[in-house]
Amino acid sequence: MDRTEARTLISARQGIAVMAKEPVPGRVKTRLCPPLSHQEAADLYGAFLADTLSLVAKMSATGFIAYDPDRAGPFFRDLAPGGMMCISQGTGDLGTRLARVSKKLFSSGLQRVLIVASDAPGMNPEHLSLAFNYLEHADLVLGPGDDGGYYLIGTRFHAPALFSGIPWSTTEVLATTLKMADREGMTTALLPSCPDIDTMQDLYRFARELEIGGRPSACPGTRQALAGIGLITPKDPASSGRRSPPPSAPGPMHTVRGLWVGVDVHRSGQTHTGRRTRRGPGPRT
Repeated sequence: MDRTEARTLISARQGIAVMAKEPVPGRVKTRLCPPLSHQEAADLYGAFLADTLSLVAKMSATGFIAYDPDRAGPFFRDLAPGGMMCISQGTGDLGTRLARVSKKLFSSGLQRVLIVASDAPGMNPEHLSLAFNYLEHADLVLGPGDDGGYYLIGTRFHAPALFSGIPWSTTEVLATTLKMADREGMTTALLPSCPDIDTMQDLYRFARELEIGGRPSACPGTRQALAGIGLITPKDPASSGRRSPPPSAPGPMHTVRGLWVGVDVHRSGQTHTGRRTRRGPGPRT
């Protein structure tokens, strides 16, 4: 089997959906206004989105844009990189929409599904590859944000309970999701953290990190947008720069009260003695 055939086979089993909003001024990233204008905030979000779609399109996985609102279908079909499919998030709160997207992807025959945010421009290929690697052994993988939420959720089967009863837009999203996973008897792996951009404080911090240590080739659209509003100095993508370290590979594992410390894996469904109390829902592959 050659490399192209192998990539095609993997793509048929793995899927990544980007949760996307139409970048309309006054409807996206409004917490950045002021000091940004609504147009600047929408343009910035459009750059986050474009970089995220470009990232996902390069992965060995079937890519999806899960868009909102419903009427934005034509916009996203024009925007979609080659090979990416567009599906509507539908109506309801975030949990209802996430559950709907998860069900659609698993119903298409995929065996590993990641759903990612479109406002975490620091997300890179290593985060996504590591998430799929973790799903070889864990039922659930989460990418923690800096605000108590997550920028990525991935599962090996459709698990609607993970999206129900979550206090969305609070600092308790990640912790509550872990509790839900524990209740369902699911094993859970945690990725390195990555911030999403909601506030000016988030934006200033990300711009500073990008300026001092970001990969020169990372998130080019976001770099350009940040330079356009004066938050970073324009940089030649070909210039040298200190590379930020990729997420660490799985290290030695040892168990402390159900936590796989070496890889930040939360062994949901186990007691502190390590005995599995119940099996998670859905098929195991």
